[in-house]
Amino acid sequence: MTRGRGLALAAAVALLLWPAYLLAGERGEGERPKGREPERGREPLTPEQAAERQKQMKAGLERQAEFVANTAKGFEARRDELKAMAAKDTLPTPPPPPQLLATRDSRGGASWAMRAAMMRRGAPPGREGFTPPGTFDVPNTDELKKAIDKAMDAYTAALPLFDEQKKAIEAMLKQAEAGGDPDPAAARGRITASQELMTKVTKAQTAAGDAEAALQVLLAKAWLGVAKDKVTGDEAKAAAAKAIEALDKYIALKAQLDELDAKIEEQSTALQEGMGKVLPALAPQRGGREGRGEPGEGRPPRDERPGPTRGKDL
Repeated sequence: MTRGRGLALAAAVALLLWPAYLLAGERGEGERPKGREPERGREPLTPEQAAERQKQMKAGLERQAEFVANTAKGFEARRDELKAMAAKDTLPTPPPPPQLLATRDSRGGASWAMRAAMMRRGAPPGREGFTPPGTFDVPNTDELKKAIDKAMDAYTAALPLFDEQKKAIEAMLKQAEAGGDPDPAAARGRITASQELMTKVTKAQTAAGDAEAALQVLLAKAWLGVAKDKVTGDEAKAAAAKAIEALDKYIALKAQLDELDAKIEEQSTALQEGMGKVLPALAPQRGGREGRGEPGEGRPPRDERPGPTRGKDL
């Protein structure tokens, strides 16, 4: 797992666990519900341990707030970069990495967007304006402009969600400094809201990553179109032609895969909806005789029911 993906997962966990921690804390430091014995092997937290745990959680939230802010900056920088690209007639394009089509993850997903965002948080010292060897100016075709616009829209759509994340984390920090939320219902509501927000963020990052991956594939195709005319030698020219053919087939197969994925998702949803109605219909109905048969049906008469042996059988 890359560092960016690991921090993104940590951010999700922190957003979901912190309201739950506050909710549990409302029972008292180390206090257990009445009528329950302490679980074997688990001792109640001392006030010092509870304070240390709260301190660690606050530090984690502060790290996640910084990570979310940096991610938002990266998304914003990539959006601005794409906006500038859309206005150009030619695009300086470096050679595509050999692993561009090597794994399933390379087809898109949130990791693509996170990598693109992290790469644009600032170039290392001495690398500003660096042009990789083999960079060619490729024509900015209508197809490329369409892909650029789609990616730009996807990055733009994710930005407001990062603002929501930052506000949610700031609210949790304020609650922590105040000693938690005395209202259990409010804490549970925040857990639900955090889950819904993380679902939206993940979908937005995935959409940006899918658009980024599609754009990179088209840039690779454009780069190969220029490279095939620049290489010399029959072997190199044949290799360039073979690479272009493979990329064209990949693009066609990717379109079919996307269509199949959409159909699979549709059928999966229909299955879940159907099962959601079938299973409750099979369950015994409480408070009534519906679905339970006639009174006494399936049971032996009273005098034929098995029972404990009495003295008469001895």
